[in-house]
Amino acid sequence: MSIEDVMSAVNRWLVATEALAAVGAELTLARGQDPADPAVSDALRAVPAAAGLGDLSELAPPQREMVISLVRMALRQAQDLLDDPGRAPGWAFTDPDILQGWGRGSMLIPAALAAQVPELAQVRSFLDVGTGIGLLAVAAARTWPDAAITGIDVWPPSLRMAEDNIRAAGLADRVVLRQQDVAALDDENAYDCVWFPTFFVTEPVLTTATARLVRSLRVGGWLVLGRMPAPPDPLAGAVTTLRTIRAGGSNFEPKQLASVLEDAGCANVRVVPRQGPMTLEYVIGQRSA
Repeated sequence: MSIEDVMSAVNRWLVATEALAAVGAELTLARGQDPADPAVSDALRAVPAAAGLGDLSELAPPQREMVISLVRMALRQAQDLLDDPGRAPGWAFTDPDILQGWGRGSMLIPAALAAQVPELAQVRSFLDVGTGIGLLAVAAARTWPDAAITGIDVWPPSLRMAEDNIRAAGLADRVVLRQQDVAALDDENAYDCVWFPTFFVTEPVLTTATARLVRSLRVGGWLVLGRMPAPPDPLAGAVTTLRTIRAGGSNFEPKQLASVLEDAGCANVRVVPRQGPMTLEYVIGQRSA
C-alpha cells in the first residue's frame, strides 16, 4: 500500500465530509436566524446542486431539522471515534448533538409501521424500548392518537432530554418514561405493539429481552424487531458495522431474528422490507394465545 493510494482515498472522503457539512450548514442558514454572507450562501447552495439534490429549501421545516440533526450526529460521532478509538464497545455518548441525531432519525418509525403493517393501524398501547430522547415516543403518540405510550431506557442523559421533549410536545399525560433495562422488564399483558431496536444490543440480551417483551404483549399484540441492514456497498457496509459494534450492538440477520421470535412463542413472523427514506428493516411477530 502506497501513500499515493491512501491519499487518493482520503481526499475522496474529505470531499464527502465537507459536502455533508455544507448540506447541514445550508439548512441551518435556511432557518433565517443568522445573517449569511451572500458569497458563502451561493457557494453552499452549489454543493448539493452539484450532487443533483436541487433546492434544499423545498424540504418542510421538520424534514430540514431532521437532516441537520443527522449531519451533526454523524460529524460528532466521527470526532468521538477519532478522539477515543480504543474505547470498548457500548453506548457512552453524552453529546446532545449525537443523542438528538439518533432521536430525530427515529421519528419516522411509527408512521412507517402504521403504513406498512396493516395490523398496526390502530394501536392503543405502545412500548418504546430504548426510547432515547423520547422523540420516537412523541411520534408514536401522534401516529396513534388514542394510544398510551411507555418509553424505557437505561441511559440517564437521554432520559433527561426525553422529559424535556415530552413536555415541549404537550404529551406528558400520554407518555410515561421509565429508567429500566429491557432485560429486566416485568410488564405482562400490557401492550398492543412493542418496538425493539436490535442494533443496540448483543445476542444474549436479544434472547432474554425478546422473551420478556413477548410476555409484555397482550394476546394478539405485535413485537417489532428493528434491524439496520449493512448497505451492499462494501465501504458503506464496513462503516455501518463499525458504528453498530462501537455503540455496543450487533448486526442480526433476518432469519436469526425470526428464529428468536418463534422461540419466544410468536406466530405470523415475517420480514417487513425497507420502504421510503428509512434505512431500517423490520422483523415482526404476533403473540399467540
